[in-house]
This record gives sequence, C-alpha cells and structure tokens, in this order.
Amino acid sequence: MLDKLTASVLAAVNAQTDGSYKVLEEGEILAALPPRIHTDGEGLANALRYLSERGYIDIRYSDKGTYCVCSLPKGRTYDEAAGAEKHRGKRTFRNQMLLTFFAALLGAFAGGCLAGVLFLLIR
Repeated sequence: MLDKLTASVLAAVNAQTDGSYKVLEEGEILAALPPRIHTDGEGLANALRYLSERGYIDIRYSDKGTYCVCSLPKGRTYDEAAGAEKHRGKRTFRNQMLLTFFAALLGAFAGGCLAGVLFLLIR
C-alpha cells in the first residue's frame, strides 16, 4: 500500500508516460500533483526512488531534476485498482447509509405499532 505522496506521484507518472519512457522535469511532475500534496524536489526524488525499488516504475536516468521514467505494468495496475477501490468505497458507504436509514424507519414503525397495541390492551 502506498502513501498519498507516492500514490500521487505514481498517478502523475502514469498519466504522462503511457507505458513508454519519457523525459520529465521535476516541475512537470510537481505541477501534476494534487494541490493538497505539498512536497519539494527531495521528496519527489525519494518517492520516485521508492516506486522504482518496488517495481512500480523504471527510472532510466535522473540528473538534477530531470527524470527519464516509464510506468511498469505493476504501477499501472495499482493506479487502476486504486481508482476502482475509491469508487467502490463511495458506493458501499452510500449503501450502508441507506440500509441504516430504512432499518431505523422499520424499527420506529414496529415500535409505534407495538406501543399502539399495548395502549389498546391496557385501556
């Protein structure tokens, strides 16, 4: 499982390379990251090195903020699976909320009916 920075860097590399080697500047990759991810050149270099060591991307060379990178199948698969998991998580949450709402509604109805029956029996 990747943290937010490395997952964002992987998504940026996947979006810009399409499975072939491409020379990317540090600024290009940093600009492709979401605004909530704050990092510098050193953090980017560490994230790229981490992804390369784990087999998500291949770095052909890196030199002073210039990287020749390629996304590998493992990296593209992770990115696709993360997107599908995020979508499925939203659907699951919505389904749980609907189930909870209708279960509470059914419980309130059953409680009301029981209270009405008890009221008629006591009266």
